[in-house]
Order: sequence, then structure tokens, then C-alpha cells
Amino acid sequence: MQKPHRHNAVALDLVTYAPKGKCYTLIGDELNEDGSIRSPTRLDWESGGSFATPLGMWHSHHNESEDEDAWILPVQDAGLALHQGLYDIRFAEEEWKHVKDEHAIKGIIY
Repeated sequence: MQKPHRHNAVALDLVTYAPKGKCYTLIGDELNEDGSIRSPTRLDWESGGSFATPLGMWHSHHNESEDEDAWILPVQDAGLALHQGLYDIRFAEEEWKHVKDEHAIKGIIY
């Protein structure tokens, strides 16, 4: 599993190979306190298929096969976003630390 993360780049992913019924991506707007994606939409991978990861949405990629790798070819506009200083990639554990630090400054307790 890839940890939940988000970035300011659209990703179009071509699934070149995925073990049948074992691979998927979870996408959602918000995180739970444990860093998982709240009420995610599940996109199941199929060899030869494709899916898009929308700009700024939390997502994580999963392969539940114990003995087969999966392959996707991502195409992103990340280079342009990075060059313009807009990429802003964030991983779940960093996001919650940031949120908790900001709230600690304001006196909010979790």
C-alpha cells in the first residue's frame, strides 16, 4: 500500500498490469484522524484500463496480491506544477501533524 497523499497535479494512470481483483486506488476529500481516507471512493484496477486522480484529492494505491506485482504508468502535469511552485505534495501523517500543531497554537485539544 502506498500511504495516503495528495498533490496539486492531475495524474492519469494507465494500468499496464494488475492481478485480477487485487489492486485498487482509494480517493477522497478528507482524512480520518488515523491518516486513512474518510469515506473513500474505490477504483478497481484492470489490466489495460486507466483512471484519473483529481487535483488535490487524497489518494492511496493498493495491491493485495501476495505474490504478483502491479504496474501502472502515471502521466502527470507535476513538472509544470513543481516549476511554478504549486505542486505541494502532502502525506497523511505530515498533514495531521500540521493540523494538530496549528490547533495546539489555537488551544484546540484532540
